[in-house]
Amino acid sequence: MDAAFFRFLGPELINVLGGVRFDTVFSPAPGFWTFVFSPPVSPTPESPPDCRFLLLRVHSRAGALLLSPTKPVNPPQPSAKVMWLRKRLRGRRVTGGACDWPTRRLALELTAGEGRYLFLSMDDDPTVLESLPEGFATGGNWNTPEEAAGDAACPRSIRRALEREEPEDRDGLLQAFKDGRSAGFFLAESQQEEGPLPWPAGRESVRYPTALAAGAAYGETSFFSALLPVDQEPKRAETRRKKRLALLDQDTQRLKGLEEQQLYGEAVAANLSALDPREKSAPMALEHPVHGVMTVPFDPSRTVLENMERFFKKAAKGRRGQVHVERLRLEAEQGVAPKAKTRPPQSVKKSVAPDRRSTIPLHRFTSSDGFLILRGKNSAANHKLLSELASPFDYWLHAEGGPGAHVIIKRDHPGKEVPETTLREAAVLAGLSSWRAADAKANVLYALASEVRKIKGAALGRVRLENAKTVLVELDPLLEARLRRDG
Repeated sequence: MDAAFFRFLGPELINVLGGVRFDTVFSPAPGFWTFVFSPPVSPTPESPPDCRFLLLRVHSRAGALLLSPTKPVNPPQPSAKVMWLRKRLRGRRVTGGACDWPTRRLALELTAGEGRYLFLSMDDDPTVLESLPEGFATGGNWNTPEEAAGDAACPRSIRRALEREEPEDRDGLLQAFKDGRSAGFFLAESQQEEGPLPWPAGRESVRYPTALAAGAAYGETSFFSALLPVDQEPKRAETRRKKRLALLDQDTQRLKGLEEQQLYGEAVAANLSALDPREKSAPMALEHPVHGVMTVPFDPSRTVLENMERFFKKAAKGRRGQVHVERLRLEAEQGVAPKAKTRPPQSVKKSVAPDRRSTIPLHRFTSSDGFLILRGKNSAANHKLLSELASPFDYWLHAEGGPGAHVIIKRDHPGKEVPETTLREAAVLAGLSSWRAADAKANVLYALASEVRKIKGAALGRVRLENAKTVLVELDPLLEARLRRDG
């Protein structure tokens, strides 16, 4: 659900929900939420008169927030988070609210009780807060179309709409958007994932008179179709199998590249008598005993001997990895689910502290310079990555202007310099797991972890920066496969 559309949907929801009382909460599946309220409402003349469910799907691209007369099927046992919300919402009425549309967040103000606001977001599970996060509902104050186009925090849909408009009409479009005026809300078949927009979304768009009507039309598909019934589980399993095989293909190519470094090591060994083993060298042409002259990519920061040892180690790592990948490929082709990783039994006499990284859902990468790079897989992992794994002297990165994963470059000590190559590779990894993933380039913020502060009371992963710089990088989608670590 696009941020520009959320600018209109939020106020309409606050208006129509004013005075209703929350009765209970359900979670049909992870990331899906149902809020039951009374009395029922009819948000538009075309809507059913008995809408009594507020549905939320938490998803960075296909998120949805809508009113519905249909109650999704719920699991027999509620989760701990559901029970936590029920305790704080049951019997409380909506008295108002606020909308922070650039980040697609909505706060519904409640009558007296524990926590003042029901806090809804497209990126995090709902919660109840006593106060709103710092800077809430302050975005989008652009004075001119040029200022909006040049602001990385401006949603891409707004920038695209301004680019399509004739120059003399851009001021009017921006002013109408800021004033909350729209000629309708449009949903195109070709842009179902993006959702409705407050302007024509394509050559063939369906127009809706209100944001609530457009949101319901989009949400019925986005929300309910994503809740697959049990008899569609084989299709889901086949999708997972194909995705697993595709990832294994990427691993195979990466490991073959490592294996090929055996030739570089052999070329260096064959010419070692003519080289100074302790000298540091740039890439040079050497003759391989079998394959002839080849350019050996020496790392200038290492000696000739260290480079040779590194080539052989990488080749050995590639061979070991290929054995593991072929076993996983055979299991995937036979439909065998991947085995859960188990921790080896610990000795009774000797206690070994667990590696915190193994219990937090992270992606792990190794930069071209050998630095460990960690990236969170979800908001909880982003929070733990910063609060539990990052040292004060590690570098933190995040895509500028919107939601995305937190990325950490690990350093052994504060004096260890991070090469520009590593910094840019980490920035690309941050951009590829953010709202800018589909763009060719992205601005990425970076700062020392000690200068990143968690916001008290805000959703997991929300931070403020004491000091940060920005780097513009090209988003190479193949980089993840090249840098991903084994295991």
